[in-house]
Amino acid sequence: MSWGALQHGLAALLAGAAVLLTLACALGLAVMRDPWQRLHFVAPPSTLGAALLTGAIALEAGPLAAVKPLLVTALLTVLNGVVTHALARAAFVRQHRRWPPEREEGA
Repeated sequence: MSWGALQHGLAALLAGAAVLLTLACALGLAVMRDPWQRLHFVAPPSTLGAALLTGAIALEAGPLAAVKPLLVTALLTVLNGVVTHALARAAFVRQHRRWPPEREEGA
């Protein structure tokens, strides 16, 4: 087996893993009942899925072709926490009709 065939196979495996991860998270989003549970299924496709696809691109097209996808993956990883926090805040406001949450006595 040549190195090119092995590279192609590994790239296909990484891309397939990214697709399966995204489908599993989409199924989790559909099955979960409330927004707090759904938040856990938002992060993996945007971080791990993007990293898997970046690895597949690097193997298939070479390291120079992976520079832009690597920057996008880094940006998604950094911004994922901000977006998750914004989604959690929006879900709280929608459920309780106010922000910020009231403080408990003694806290």
